[in-house]
Amino acid sequence: MKKIKRIITLMLAMMMVFSMSIISSAADSQKSAVITVTGAENATLTYAQVIKADTSTKTGWAIVPGYEAIFASFGNDEQSRIEGYIDADESVRAAAIKEANVSTSEPFTNPMTVHAAGLYLINGTEEGFEYNPMLAYIGFDDKSGEEKGLVDTTVKAKKTPKTVDKTIGDDDKFVEIGDEVTYTITATVPYSPAGATTALVINDELTGGTYKRNSNNKVDVTVSLGDNPTMEITPEENKLTIDLSALIKADNEYANKTVTVTYVAIVTDEVINNKASINNNPDTAVVTSYTGKLKITKMNENGSNSPEALAGAVFVVVNEDGKYAKLSEGKLAGWVDEIADDCKITTESDGTAIGTATVSGFEPNKTYKFHEVAAPEGYKVNPNDVTAEWKPDQADDAQIAEAVMHDSKLSLLPYTGGKGTAAFTIFGVILMGAAVSIYCVIKKNKSVK
Repeated sequence: MKKIKRIITLMLAMMMVFSMSIISSAADSQKSAVITVTGAENATLTYAQVIKADTSTKTGWAIVPGYEAIFASFGNDEQSRIEGYIDADESVRAAAIKEANVSTSEPFTNPMTVHAAGLYLINGTEEGFEYNPMLAYIGFDDKSGEEKGLVDTTVKAKKTPKTVDKTIGDDDKFVEIGDEVTYTITATVPYSPAGATTALVINDELTGGTYKRNSNNKVDVTVSLGDNPTMEITPEENKLTIDLSALIKADNEYANKTVTVTYVAIVTDEVINNKASINNNPDTAVVTSYTGKLKITKMNENGSNSPEALAGAVFVVVNEDGKYAKLSEGKLAGWVDEIADDCKITTESDGTAIGTATVSGFEPNKTYKFHEVAAPEGYKVNPNDVTAEWKPDQADDAQIAEAVMHDSKLSLLPYTGGKGTAAFTIFGVILMGAAVSIYCVIKKNKSVK
């Protein structure tokens, strides 16, 4: 019986020790909390605790030495500054913290576990964005009047995009004049503190192109967020202003989300540049599309011992659909079904370009042919079109396709008094002389008889 009592006593003791360890473990777990920052997945974050718990003070809090500048505008001494900070509106707090511009250096692992109640300052850096300082409050769960441990908190990143991302499709890198190019711009909707005025305006500018307009003479812009998926905007010459500020809601519904806008432009020159910025920020995103040149060289007979480039040959450019290139000052201006005067180019007669003709505004890697409509003097038209071959490994802005065509000389025709009739004349004179001689012999023989 005594042994049984001892065993029971030992078991009870072990149970009490085990229970105490559980309580101790639970207490330890209540001394930590997790801070999570959303909307900062690509940012580098650092932090510092700037207010700590202090039961000896009026507010129960104290400012951590070195961070007094953050709260300097809220009062005259430590406790009044803490009280002023607590009572201030969010926009006032945000402005004061940003103005203080206090740096932090301790790496913040998102999410981050902390072990003390108080206020934590979090700073973020990310290429293309400006982060406002963030403050995370870790407090006690005091709903029951008892300390139950620290409470997790989540902070939404307060960041403003400095740049936009601008892209075109793979098929729009090389184009020809008259083509349509679709542009895609992506931007991040900024976080706006309560009471603050925050804008999101994309400024777009074209060179070498024009915005495609609808029947209302406006540009159709599609938007991926919000209540207005299609916007009609009137451009000012070569500039387009896309105001997306309506996406900035009081509850920050779209904050830190990506908004995508698309629109179409038409190529009007050899190179089309499109650049975009946000809120007139000097940092711009630029995309460029390129056209190429076509060059024809006219030569004398193929295999001639004296190769010669020929001036004065007249050509037209033909595309894969059998249409003829209409030209303006040597640049593509459209396609037509019949050859007209503004389709024709003539090989040069002077300088280093003698015997060549070059036109621009054509899409690299497409197939174009040269068709001869008039040959140089002394040569006949070559009935066989030649294909312009794009040269490999050319820079984007130096794309060129070249072709060479040979002509044959005209055949010589006989003419009166010329070398071509001399044989006939001599032969005729001989025949006439022979006839006269025969006639005279016959006549003489008759008179003798």
